[in-house]
Amino acid sequence: MKVFSFRRIISLVAGLATLFLAACASDRVIDTSRTFKKVVIDAGHGGHDSGATSRYGGREKDLALDVALRVRAKLEAAGFDTVMTRRSDVFIELDRRAAISNAQTNSIFVSVHFNATPNASIRGSEVYYKRRCSVRLAENILTQIATIPGFSHRGVRTANFRVLKKNRYPAVLVECGYLTNPSEGRRCRGGGALEALAEAIARGIILQRHGGASMVAAN
Repeated sequence: MKVFSFRRIISLVAGLATLFLAACASDRVIDTSRTFKKVVIDAGHGGHDSGATSRYGGREKDLALDVALRVRAKLEAAGFDTVMTRRSDVFIELDRRAAISNAQTNSIFVSVHFNATPNASIRGSEVYYKRRCSVRLAENILTQIATIPGFSHRGVRTANFRVLKKNRYPAVLVECGYLTNPSEGRRCRGGGALEALAEAIARGIILQRHGGASMVAAN
């Protein structure tokens, strides 16, 4: 029977502790949900990745960028600093999007998307989060979107999306609506709806920073 020395046992325990701390550090999130001064705005897809497409709503990558640029203008007018993961029709890897966010200080991350499904009757907006510190941000944004005439919400939901999982700051992913729903898809293509969506997202972010909290029941 092999007998380990006390020194050897201490060395093994120290090694395991180091591995554990490294794992925790890689998953650590800095809760800036009430202090942030900067917003990283991520327009989903881009370049060769069109995202969702439909004959009603067009291409997700175009609509997401349109809304994201409008959100940026509104947040900057409200005194926030902003960082865009993309400003044109280019493809950015998911890990790179998270890395752009993680390189900031005192910030949050908001990713803008549109949805699609084979069931054309499904409609409504959804906001996804991964970690608890992002819940109220998700709720505030979705509550504001639900105030837009003709729009409805499908709840705040958890998800393991890469841009959320890899982020070290509060992060949410906004699915503005279903392009595959005939009425919602057509509505989302209109400039008025895109402006209203951008205004709602920006308002939800501002409410979050300045103490607003709106509860939305998840489906």
